[in-house]
Amino acid sequence: MSLDPLDTVRVGIVGPSWWVDYWHLAALKTHPNVEVVGVSGGTERDPESVKAKYGDKAQYFTDYEVMMDSVRPDGVIVCTPNDLHHPVTMAALARDIHVTCEKPIALNAKQAFEMATIAEANNLIGMSNFPYRDNPAVTAFRDLLEEGYVGDVLTVSGSYHGGFGLRRNPNWRSLKHRSGAGILGDLGSHLIDLVRYITGREFVSVSGSMITTLWDAEGELEEILPSDDPHVGERNDDSCTFLAELSDGVQATLHTSWVAYQGAGIQQQEIEVYGTAGRLHLLVSHRGVTLRGLQQGNPHWETIKVEGTVSVEEAGGTDNEDFFRPGRHSPTNSTYRWLEAIRTDKAEVSPSLWDGYFAQEVIDAVILSSEERRWVTIKEVSLMVEDEKEE
Repeated sequence: MSLDPLDTVRVGIVGPSWWVDYWHLAALKTHPNVEVVGVSGGTERDPESVKAKYGDKAQYFTDYEVMMDSVRPDGVIVCTPNDLHHPVTMAALARDIHVTCEKPIALNAKQAFEMATIAEANNLIGMSNFPYRDNPAVTAFRDLLEEGYVGDVLTVSGSYHGGFGLRRNPNWRSLKHRSGAGILGDLGSHLIDLVRYITGREFVSVSGSMITTLWDAEGELEEILPSDDPHVGERNDDSCTFLAELSDGVQATLHTSWVAYQGAGIQQQEIEVYGTAGRLHLLVSHRGVTLRGLQQGNPHWETIKVEGTVSVEEAGGTDNEDFFRPGRHSPTNSTYRWLEAIRTDKAEVSPSLWDGYFAQEVIDAVILSSEERRWVTIKEVSLMVEDEKEE
């Protein structure tokens, strides 16, 4: 489908949550040519409170398909639990509606492949919402690698941690039938995408280990089990470590967890790249951003100041979620860029639903590797998707 440039982009929201309020609504209110025309959630809400938050044109529905058919939005923001990502996205695409979908975009690679394929076939703008690509420090990291700051890349290490799973289950995310993967899908999908984006390399094979923590009624740790252990039941993975072989023979060691103590419930991302002539290190948290480099011939670390970020020193011990996700009220916001792509009839946007699919391939491979205690190639997953598609 092709559209002429729009005066106003009409948007529907499926799954009005705190994340919609924090991230997507920031873009919707910042963009000058957007109006929210429909909101769909699982429970009834007061129409006036909906209008007060999302705008006078916003109508509320408890059925997302009725919402799409009634208000006919140009684009839909999908911010539901993971098990609804595929059906909601497919319903929108079937109606020639553009989509931005939260990560992981599906429960498995087969669903993700279908979403990306249909969006591409119908010339619809499908985004996977990986907002950390737009952190100016991430962009600077990528640019420095491309300019040869570390020489030839040899090894990558990375982590994305949160402490919100300590002594409790992180709501629907901890249930396999609702989320597919647990921490690996929740924070791990971002880590996978960041490695792909920063290094420009694809994942070739993985070897993973996933664990689940069981807690008693008093919040004391009872047991740590492999996530495929029958005693885990419907509980999902809480912590995942995996080795990866990337294209060009680059090694990677990655870890993600929501049972890693962070203090005050904050989150932290850390990525380091080692090369033949140096190394680069990025640390991002609610306490600020640090990008530093060490090059051959210079024994001292170089702190690299990045415009648009707040350093740990500048933060002065203050916790602020905007330090962790800078630019949410600016045109760099991923949702803002998706809206602008719809408005101007741009052919595509990054990260696309294909990027969501590539991340999902890695997630599926890590799960299979952990279950079968072996290295799994990404090609195995893609071939399984092809086989299921032909059946």
